[in-house]
Amino acid sequence: MSKPMKKGVKVILILLIVLVLLVTCFISVALYARMEFKKERSWLPPEFTPQQASVTELPDNAHDAYVYAMRLYNEAVASDITEGSWRTEVDLGGDAEVPFADADRTVFDDIRAEATGAVQAMYPTVSGAKMSDESADDIPVIDLKEEDILEYVYDPAEIFNRKGEYINDSYELVFKVAPAYENTDDVIGGDVYNGICDAVKDALTVNSADIDVREVEIRFTVDRLSDHLTNVVVTRGLDVRANVTFTDAYGALLKDAGSDSADVVLPYRATEYIEFMWYGLRFTEDYLEVQPDDIIPLPIEVHVNGAAVQGEDFELEYEFSAPETMTIDDDNVLTVRRVSETSATEGITVKATLTYEGRTYTDDMLFYVTELDKTTTGVRFWKDGFSVAAGETKLLPSEIRVPVNEQSDLKSEEEYELEIVISDPDALTVEVDNKDLYATALKAADTPVTVSVTLKCGGHTYNAELPVTITEGKEVTDNG
Repeated sequence: MSKPMKKGVKVILILLIVLVLLVTCFISVALYARMEFKKERSWLPPEFTPQQASVTELPDNAHDAYVYAMRLYNEAVASDITEGSWRTEVDLGGDAEVPFADADRTVFDDIRAEATGAVQAMYPTVSGAKMSDESADDIPVIDLKEEDILEYVYDPAEIFNRKGEYINDSYELVFKVAPAYENTDDVIGGDVYNGICDAVKDALTVNSADIDVREVEIRFTVDRLSDHLTNVVVTRGLDVRANVTFTDAYGALLKDAGSDSADVVLPYRATEYIEFMWYGLRFTEDYLEVQPDDIIPLPIEVHVNGAAVQGEDFELEYEFSAPETMTIDDDNVLTVRRVSETSATEGITVKATLTYEGRTYTDDMLFYVTELDKTTTGVRFWKDGFSVAAGETKLLPSEIRVPVNEQSDLKSEEEYELEIVISDPDALTVEVDNKDLYATALKAADTPVTVSVTLKCGGHTYNAELPVTITEGKEVTDNG
């Protein structure tokens, strides 16, 4: 038979149990607080693969550029889902050769400047003509032959950045064309020439005229994502050589010439703009970062006939990979409702479908939805590791974010310092180019080389590290 526990021992035991419970509770709270303290309060989207650019890169020679440009042009003018527009701008400025005194010449130049608008109005215009209809017959034809090309202007530096990525939504194919391309007989016998002669008949009569072609340039603009031609610009620089007889009212202009007739040379520049609009739709952003309760206009372009827009003679629908997260109203305004399990890691896909004139057009984009604050400052690497061969230069998978000072007049980036430390600088170097990091491997290394990046901005310090494996390749030697 066991003895009963003494009262003092029982009290001590209860106190010990309470103490253990308190300690356990304190430790649990401390661990939880530590976890909450370390929990990420801001967020960057995962690595995203941008939309694929056009499968056709910018041609680097005149033959390929000509074949490419004319193929796209022929596709545009033969398409039944394309509308064309045409307008012309003129410039009557430049050094004219006229037998006038200086004072009279100044008055003549002023008259030329004022006449520009009137002459430009003589050119016909076409707006929104469907290329498959007869109304498109008024749009001029680009009848460029390869033998007409004097020079192809190829400047990929304006199209691609150092990473080899397109930096513009479009690129241009520019051809310098032989003067023989321009049929000057058509110009002199055309409605605009006759209209000009009729407009100046009270001042002078054109006895004869000839045209010297100084330059012809044809510029094709291509949308890089759709591989469609969006416009053609034809610029003609001309010199009009004419013999004119002034009427009695203006004969005083030639009082020193002893004649009422004179030879004049007038510079003339006409620039034609032929524009194509392709029916369809597309998102103008690859992805966006949003949060619950955000309300934003959807970054989408819809192209249909203007009359269809007025009558809403088309249908636009949206599908969501997680329909509970967001809605889009009839004005294409997106409202974010809530997050989903994968909305911050995989994103929410929004698919747009346009139904118009019996055809269906689709496009989609990603929305990353998170409740965490979107990071405006920081540095990180997309991947846990990276590999480069000796002799290679590669773009590191990094992201450096510096906020814009909204209070500054130019809204420029805030001041920041960027420091890069490499564990083995004899094997690897890193160059910074507009916040992109380029690593050059000098030689193979037995162990990964660590690239440490420190960003100091706004009184805060941000750090990131990346181990880089350097494989065998062509070592870089210093011949200096």
